[in-house]
Parts: sequence; C-alpha cells; structure tokens
Amino acid sequence: MQNGDNLDCNALIELAKRGQKSAFTQLVKMYYGTVMYYLLGMNIRHADAEDVAQEAFINAFRKISQVNTSGSFIGWLLRIARNQFIDKLRREKKLDTSGSTYELEEFSDHRTPEAQVVSAAEVENIFSDLKPRERVILELRVFQNLPFIEVAEILEMTEGNVRLIFHRLITRLRSRFSEKVDNNGNG
Repeated sequence: MQNGDNLDCNALIELAKRGQKSAFTQLVKMYYGTVMYYLLGMNIRHADAEDVAQEAFINAFRKISQVNTSGSFIGWLLRIARNQFIDKLRREKKLDTSGSTYELEEFSDHRTPEAQVVSAAEVENIFSDLKPRERVILELRVFQNLPFIEVAEILEMTEGNVRLIFHRLITRLRSRFSEKVDNNGNG
C-alpha cells in the first residue's frame, strides 16, 4: 500500500471509530479482495471464503475501536480472517462425526490479474506441491507486497521463521523453473 493510501485508510478508521458506517463500508471495499485472496490462498472453497470474509468484516466492525492506526490495518484484518477460518473449522469438526477433515478446493480461477497472466496449468503447477502456509506466505509477501514482519504477525510466527520458509520456497521454485527450462531446451 502506498503512503497516501495508508493516510486514507487511517482517516477512514478514525471515522469508523466515531460510528460512521460509510467509512467502514469504504474499508470493506478497499480490502475485501485482499481478504478473499488471502483466504483462497489457504485452499478454502470459494463459498466458504466468502462466508469467512463476511464474518471477519463483521468482527472487524465490532472491534474497530481496538485498531491502532500506527499498526497495520491489513495485518489486523487478516488475523481476524484467519481466526474466523480456524473457528469455522472447529465448529465444523465438532458437528462432523465422520472424522473427515475439511475438503480443500484446488487453486481456482479466483486469482489476481498478475496470476491470470500465467496459464492455468502453470499456476496449478506452481501451487500444487506447496503447503498451505507456504501459499499464504507467497501470497502475502509477493502479491500483497507485505514486509516480512507483517507476514509474521499475521501468521503468528517469528520474522526469522517466515524469512526462512520464504527463502526455501523461492529456492525450490527457482530450481523447478531452471529444471523446466533445461528440459524444454533439451527436448
């Protein structure tokens, strides 16, 4: 987010804290896509991601007075979304007596414009063997351009651990792409 956007966000947060619902509506418009992409990056079915996002924004509205404008609003919001998803899983697990786990949907067509440039096969290939946490780290660091410290806060990890996972992930992806280029060149 650019500095001007951050000032606008902080102004909207302050207005929302004073009870202006239209200000919070603007925050929802600004960040709904980011929250959805974050949730979809965790391999949540689209319909479930919409439900979780809606609940996250309802909780954010209820807790808007707790936001510190010197911190990261998006980090705070994504932590709420993550916690909503965890709560959803817990509720479903309590209701599910079959012992089955949450069904994960494969990476779908709900991608950013940047990701849409890459063919569907390539995107699926990139994400196919990533762990959910790796997907989220890649999404937050590369596509959302968040600093490592904010990614760490969102995922409740140390910054060093996030950096290590990201480094290993990028190294692995580079290796895969170089092998693919070598194979295509030799084929």
